[in-house]
Amino acid sequence: MLSTDDILRRLKELREEKQLNQEYIAGALGIDRTTYIRKEKGNIPITTDEWIRLARALEKEVTHFFNVNGSENHESETDKQERTVITLLRSLSIEEREDLLSGIRLLLKGIKRKKVVKTLDMLF
Repeated sequence: MLSTDDILRRLKELREEKQLNQEYIAGALGIDRTTYIRKEKGNIPITTDEWIRLARALEKEVTHFFNVNGSENHESETDKQERTVITLLRSLSIEEREDLLSGIRLLLKGIKRKKVVKTLDMLF
């Protein structure tokens, strides 16, 4: 069985791995930063609804935090690649991001699936 400290450690490690600050996560939860800090430290309980919002903000399933087998060790290769691409994207300047997104649009423009077309429309 995982302890509360283990679960909160997973939360903090994932937030740091994704290079997200406490202010960003607090905003995703609709609370102020100091309250989030107290929650991450275990001083205030995190509600079920907040765990769901945390998982969404951190792009994980809620079970990631509570899996006894250490779900962080079962990350797929695709998940690792996606995380690497996101890290790369965040490191680029605005101009470099625009160039990358233009290239992606060119690569995907032949795909006619509704979800892809809709997403491309949102980006450009």
